[in-house]
Amino acid sequence: MSPLPAAPPPAPSPALPGPRRVRAERPADLALLPDVVRAAVARSAPDGETDWTVEPGDFWCHVVPAGTARRAQGWKLHVSATPLSAPVTLARSADVLLAHRAAFKFAGTPARVAALVSGRYERGGGGKFLTVYPADDDHFRLLAEELHLATAGLPGPAVLSDRRYRPGSQVYYRYGVFSAVPALTADGCFAARLTDPEGRPVADERNAWFSPPAWAGDPFPDRPAAPARSTATAKPVLLHDRYLVRGAIQHSNKGGVFRAKDTTTGVQVVVKQARPHVGAGLEGLDVRDLLRREAALLDRAGRTHPDRVPRLVEVFEQQGSTFLAAESVPGATLRRTVADRLTRDGTGCPDDRTADSLVGQLVDLVATAHGLGVTLHDFNPNNVMVTPEGRLVLIDLEMAAPEGERWVLGATPGYTAPELRALDQVAPAAAPGVDLYALGATILHALSGADPLFAPDLPGAGPARPEEERLAALVQLLARDNPFVRRFSPLVRGLMRDAPADRWTLERARRFLGEATPPTAVPAAAVERAEAAPTRARLLHDGLAHLLATLRPGHPERLWPAEAFGGTCDPVAVQHGSAGGVSVLARALRHWDEDDGSPAVTREALRAGLAAAASWTADRQDALPSDLPGLHFGRSGTAWALLDAARALDDPRLAARATTLALALPVEWPNPDVCHGAAGSGLAQLHFWRATGDPRFLDRAVRAADGLLAAARRTPEGTFWPVPEDFASALAGAWHYGFAHGVAGVGTFLLLTAGATGEERFLDAAVEAGATLTAAARSGPAGALWPVDRARHLCDAPELARHWCNGSSGAGTFLVRLWAATGAHDDTLRDLVEGAALAVRAGRAADSTSTCHGLAGNAEFLLDAAELTGEAHHRAAAELLVEHLAAQAVLHDGRLLVPDENRGTVLAEYATGLGGSLSLLLRLRFGGPRAWLPEGERAHP
Repeated sequence: MSPLPAAPPPAPSPALPGPRRVRAERPADLALLPDVVRAAVARSAPDGETDWTVEPGDFWCHVVPAGTARRAQGWKLHVSATPLSAPVTLARSADVLLAHRAAFKFAGTPARVAALVSGRYERGGGGKFLTVYPADDDHFRLLAEELHLATAGLPGPAVLSDRRYRPGSQVYYRYGVFSAVPALTADGCFAARLTDPEGRPVADERNAWFSPPAWAGDPFPDRPAAPARSTATAKPVLLHDRYLVRGAIQHSNKGGVFRAKDTTTGVQVVVKQARPHVGAGLEGLDVRDLLRREAALLDRAGRTHPDRVPRLVEVFEQQGSTFLAAESVPGATLRRTVADRLTRDGTGCPDDRTADSLVGQLVDLVATAHGLGVTLHDFNPNNVMVTPEGRLVLIDLEMAAPEGERWVLGATPGYTAPELRALDQVAPAAAPGVDLYALGATILHALSGADPLFAPDLPGAGPARPEEERLAALVQLLARDNPFVRRFSPLVRGLMRDAPADRWTLERARRFLGEATPPTAVPAAAVERAEAAPTRARLLHDGLAHLLATLRPGHPERLWPAEAFGGTCDPVAVQHGSAGGVSVLARALRHWDEDDGSPAVTREALRAGLAAAASWTADRQDALPSDLPGLHFGRSGTAWALLDAARALDDPRLAARATTLALALPVEWPNPDVCHGAAGSGLAQLHFWRATGDPRFLDRAVRAADGLLAAARRTPEGTFWPVPEDFASALAGAWHYGFAHGVAGVGTFLLLTAGATGEERFLDAAVEAGATLTAAARSGPAGALWPVDRARHLCDAPELARHWCNGSSGAGTFLVRLWAATGAHDDTLRDLVEGAALAVRAGRAADSTSTCHGLAGNAEFLLDAAELTGEAHHRAAAELLVEHLAAQAVLHDGRLLVPDENRGTVLAEYATGLGGSLSLLLRLRFGGPRAWLPEGERAHP
C-alpha cells in the first residue's frame, strides 16, 4: 500500500485547552511502575549492593547505572506499550537493560502511559513508553534484538517517528539527541540539537515518520531501506481495493481522516482511520472500538433520520487499523461556517431566518441522538456540518453511549457540563442532560462565535462564582448589539444551568421556539456600562498584586512560572520571559499614586518588586549569553525593559547594564522581522536614543534601517521582507504581511526611523509597505482583514486574520501611523484604518485574551486609532474589548485576573498572558505611548 497523503495545515481555530480535567494520581499508582524497576534492580543484585539509581520525575522515571557516560547523540530505542501491558513490558525490558547496563527512562505512571497513547497526543512522540540510550552502535543492536524477544506478543501502538525493528515488534529506533545541552535557537527557544559531521547544529526533528539525518546512515545496513514518505508524485492510495484517497483532511495520533472516491459507486466519501492500541486504557478499549461504535450508530440513525447523519458505507480492517467509510457531507463544520461568516459579514448569523433554522436544527440533532438511547457527550460546533443549503448534519459520534455503559467520555472544553467534567475519562456514560448543556453552548456559538469557556475559579478566600452567573454576564455583554443572542438568551441560559435538574428539557426548548413572539433578554442598560470602569480598576490592581505575589527572585531558571511552549523560551525575553513583567511593573511605578493602590499594590511594593525583577533579569541575562536581536523573542526587549526599569527606579548602574546590552546586539540579521530580527533590534535602538539622547543609538537604528532597505524584495504584489529560506528558523521562507513577522512591523520601524532622521529613503520604503498592505487588504461588511502571507494572498480564498501578530490589528497599527505621518490626507489609508478597527471589534466575541492574537493587542490598536485620528468611538471600542477581557476573568486567591489565551490558567507572560493585558489597562488608566514602540516624549541630548 502506498503511504497515505499528508494533511494540509489546520485551519485557524480558537485556542482551547486539551484535557478537560487532571485528576490526582493515587500513591499506589505513582509507585507502581517505579517499583517494578526497583524489584528488577533487587533481583539483579542478590547481595543487596547496587549502583543503579531509579529517579521518578514529573513525567519520566530515569534509571541510570553509576559511571555511565551518555553520548550526546546516536541511535536510540523505544519500546511501546499500553497502560495494561506497561508493567509486563517494563519488567521484561528492565531485566534486559539491567543485564547490559543500559540507561533508560519510562513513563512513570499508568496515567502517563495513557497520555502517551491517547488519540490527542503529539504524533511524533506517541507510544514511546520506554526510551533506551545505548552506549554505542554494537550495544544498540544487541539491545534491539533482546528487547524484541523479551516483549514479543505484547501490545502497543506503533511509534510513528521511528522505524520498527522487525515486523510485529514493539521495539522501534530513531537517530536523535541523547544528552546534548539545550541551546537557544534563532527563534528564541531552547532545544537540544544534533551536530552534523561538519560540527554544525541541526534540528532533532521528531516527525510523524522515520526521518533520520542523511549523514546518520543505517544501524542495520543489510536491511531494506525504509519506505520513502509520500510525495506529490507518489502513487494514489487505494484503501480496501475500493476507496481512492484524494487527500487528507487531518492527521492525529489516532489516525487520519481522508477524502476519497468510492470506485464502486462513484460517490465521494470520508474515510476515518483508527490505529491499533491508540487510546488504550485499563478497561481494554481503544480507538478502534470507538470507531466501530460510531459506525453502528450511523447505521441505526441512518435508517430513521437519513438527513441528520452521514450515510455509512462500510467498516473494514487494513494493516491492523480499522477504517470507517461514510458518504461525504458537503459544506463545512458549524465552527468553520461561523468563523467564515464573521470574516465575511461581521456576524456569526446573518438573519432571523437563518437563526431560527440553526437553533431548531441543533435541537433536532440532539433529539435524534436521545431518540437512539445514547448520550453524545461531545456535542459541539466541530461535530456539526452545515451543508450549502443550510442543513445540519451530526458527525463524529464516537463518544456516544447509553447512559450507565462504561465508555470513553471525551468532551470539548466550554461545551462540557459540570457533572461530565467531574467524571474520569473512562466512566459510566452520563445522563442525557449533559447534552442539553452542550446544546446551549453550541447555540450561543452559532449566533455569536463565542466559546463559553471559563477558567475555573480558585478563590482561596470565599466560594467560587457559579458558572451560570459568569455565563449570564457574557450573554448580556454579547446581547448588547447582537439581536440573535438577545432573542435566544433565555434558551441558552436555560439549557446551560449548572444543576442538571434545572436545565430546560428539549420539550421546553421546542415550546420556546414555537412561541410566536419569544421572550427576549433585556438589552444591557447604561448601569452595566458604568460598572465597567470599577471592573477595569480591579483587574489592574489585582493583576499587579498577582505579579508581585508570584515573582520568584530566588528561582534559578524563571522569574515567573511558565507552561508548555513558554517554558522552552528565553527566560528573559518579552514574549514568554521576565522582560514583559519588568516593563509592566516599570510603567506602573512611573504612574502609580497611593490613592490608586491597595494594600498589596503601593509605590513601595511596586518599587521593591521592580527592583527584584530587574535585578534577576539582568543577572540571568548575563548568565545566558545570546546575540538574538528580536524585540519579543530576542534580547532587544530585555534591554528595553531594563532601561525602563532603571529610569523608574532612578538606578544608573542598571541603566548602564541595559545600555551595554543594547549596544552589543546586532542591528543586521538574516531575519528582518520585529519579533525575532533586525526590525525589532532597530525599534529598541530608537527607544534608547529617544530615552538617552545618545547618538550611537540613532546611528545603529539607521544601520538597521539601511540593512532592511537592502533586504527588501519587490514583487508584483508589493514590497516584502521575507525570511531567507536557508536561515535556521521555523520562519524560513516566510513572506508575511503582519506586524510580528512581516510588512507592517518592518514598515513601522522604517516610518519611525524616517521621523527620527528626516531621511526620505526610509519614508519612501514605509510608503511602499503601506501600498503593499493596501493592495492585500480584503474589505467588506466585516471590515478590513489581511491574509497571513503572500502565498495566501495569491489564493482565491485566503485565510484572513485580524490580530496583531498577523492581520487587521497589526496592519492598522502601522497604517494609522503612516496616515498621520504623511499629512493625514490619504482617504484610502484612513478608510483602511477604520476597516481594521471594524474588523477587530466585529471579531471580539470569538477572540482570546492575548496581546499577540487576541483582545488585548486589538484594544491597543484601537487606542492608537483614537489618539491619532481623534475619533472617540475607537476608545469606546477599546473599552468594549476590555469588557470582553473581564468576562473571561478568573478568581485566583480572591484576585480577579485575566487568564492566558487558552483560558486554562493565569500566566504572567506578556504576549499570551496577564502581562500584556496589564500593559493595556495601565495605558487606559494613565495614558502614554503604546508599549514596545519608541514614541512619546524624547530626552534632550
